[in-house]
Formats: sequence, structure tokens, C-alpha cells
Amino acid sequence: MNTTPMQSNMSDPLPAIVNPHLILPIPDGILPGKTEDIVLGIVCLLLAIAISASNLLLLTVLWRLRKRRLSTHLLVQSLAVLDLMVGVFVLPSMLTPLLTHRKVQFSETFCAISGVLTSVTVTGSVLMVMCLALDRWIAVRYPVRYPRISSRPRVLLMVSFVWVEAILFSVIPLIPPLGGYRYKETMCTCLKVVGDDKSSVFSVTSYTLCAALPLCVVMVAGVAIVVVLRRRPKLSSQLHRTREACITTLLIVAAYLACVLPYSFAFAATNKAGGLPPTVSTGSSLGSTTGSSPGSNSGSTPSETYTDHKWIIYGLIVTYCNSLFNPVIYVTRSGRMRKELGQVVHTVAELISSKMSKSH
Repeated sequence: MNTTPMQSNMSDPLPAIVNPHLILPIPDGILPGKTEDIVLGIVCLLLAIAISASNLLLLTVLWRLRKRRLSTHLLVQSLAVLDLMVGVFVLPSMLTPLLTHRKVQFSETFCAISGVLTSVTVTGSVLMVMCLALDRWIAVRYPVRYPRISSRPRVLLMVSFVWVEAILFSVIPLIPPLGGYRYKETMCTCLKVVGDDKSSVFSVTSYTLCAALPLCVVMVAGVAIVVVLRRRPKLSSQLHRTREACITTLLIVAAYLACVLPYSFAFAATNKAGGLPPTVSTGSSLGSTTGSSPGSNSGSTPSETYTDHKWIIYGLIVTYCNSLFNPVIYVTRSGRMRKELGQVVHTVAELISSKMSKSH
């Protein structure tokens, strides 16, 4: 079957988001049944709705608390925006492959956009959690100097740096020598393509600066916060608000690690076992691969490959669950936020009831 994209009609002003002519020749037994795909699609849909609604509520609550001008709120707002992007852009992009049993491939343009947005959210999230952990460690380690060290202009500069780094390392792969993004039908998402030596160097650099190093800092900062709280019980009791904020950050860190590590382990184990098809690019076109066709599986049986991919996509969905846990933790841990949330919900309910009464 021909898997080369057909030439688009020049009269069509907009490029097609999904190219129906790209039907992937996937061998039987590699992908799950339609029922499992439908279940995963429903889970992604419900998760996207819950993530979008919860983070919109959190952003509304933080906007109502804007007069307090807390520097930490800048970090929480940025993390909420990144989580909102997961619910609005990332998870909905997985619905079409799941509902079509992964037989429709995204066009190169849409795959590039989807890949960049996914990379920005993943990279930005780990960097923002790192900033939150460092901010709380400074607050509990240097409580007297904390207002001067973590001033609002400095936190704003730190947030800007996180966004610039996340966007930069997500857009650079679009440069032709680096390979761009390629749709992975087994994971229903677009991933960075590993190409020539330059691409390999960039992949190692981006992984170190945007994933491995921040993750290590998050774990070290979390342990350091626990150590300081245990060594200074009197100081912690006097600064009850700081202590509660540190516990909230520890819960955020624990939730992040619990959601991210399963996917990381599954992906590393699959790559070590050779379960994933090769994605080494030899040309400048987006998504070009060598060694096998998009659905081929050299070196493993269909059942073995499906098992590997199944755990990877399950881990990917669990990773996105972190975007739902963050707003829930922040709102439930803060009495002021719970109060503001109750007022927001009450206001929305009154608006809905008034509109319904007018319609009748």
C-alpha cells in the first residue's frame, strides 16, 4: 500500500489536519483491538475535560487573589497554564488516532504543531516544578532573607526563562538537519526524530537540560525540604504558613514523580528490549525513517511489540494525569483558595440559573 502523501489540491486554502490517504500498513497483532482504543479514547476525553475545567478554576482563583501579589503565585499560574495546554491541545490530539484505530496519520504540518505543543508542556512542567521546589527550599532554609531572595521581579525573570527554554528546545527540532517531529502510531502522538550526529547531540543536550537535570534537582530539593523541616521543628511551628506551603510543594513533587516515572521506566525498558520501531531519519523531510516502514517490527513478534507499546501509552496517559493532580492539590491544601473556589462556583451557578430562568 502506498504510504506517500498525495499532493494536496492547490485550490484548498487550508492544509488538511488529518490526511486520510495515509493508511498505515500495520501488521495484525501489533495494535490493540478497537474496544481498547475506544476505552483509551474515552479516558483521554474525560481526562482532557477534567484537566481543562480544574486548571481554569485554579487560574480564576489565582486571578481573584491577585491583590496579594505573592511571588509564588507566578509559578503556580505558569504551571496551571502548562497543565491547561495539556487538556486543551495535547490530549485532544490523541483522540483522532484512537477513534480511528490508529490507521490515520497526521499531516506533517499538524504533527509539527502538535509535537511542539507537547514538548513545550512536558519541558515546561518539569522546569516549573523544579522552580517551585527550589523556591520552597529557599523559603524554609532562609526564612528571613526569603522575601529579598525570591522577590517578584526575580520570580518573573525565572518564569520567563522557563518559558523561553521550553519553547526554544521545542522549536529547534523543526530545523531540517535535526529531523523534526514524526507521528508514532503506536503512541498516538508526535515525537522528536533522532537523525544524524547533529540531531543526536541535540537530543542528548535537550534531554540533559530539560529532563534529567531538572528531575534530579526536583528530587534533591524535595529531600532537602524534608531534612530542613525535620531539623527545625520550632522554626517550622512558628512559620506555619511556610511549613504548609512546603508540604504542598512536596505533594506536587511526589505527584509529579509518581506520574512521570512509570512512563520513563516503560520507555527505557522498551528501547532496551528493542520493542520500538527505529526512528532514525536520513533525509530532511519530516517523518522520514529508515530501516522499517511505520508499522513494521523488526526483531520482535507482534505480541511482544504490542505489550511494550501498551505499557508505554498507558504510562503516557498516567503522565498527563499529573496535570489534573496539580490544581486539586493546590486548592484542597489552601483554605483561602477553597474559599475563593466556593465563591467562584456559587457565582457560576447563579449565572447559569438566571440564564435558564430567562430562557423559560
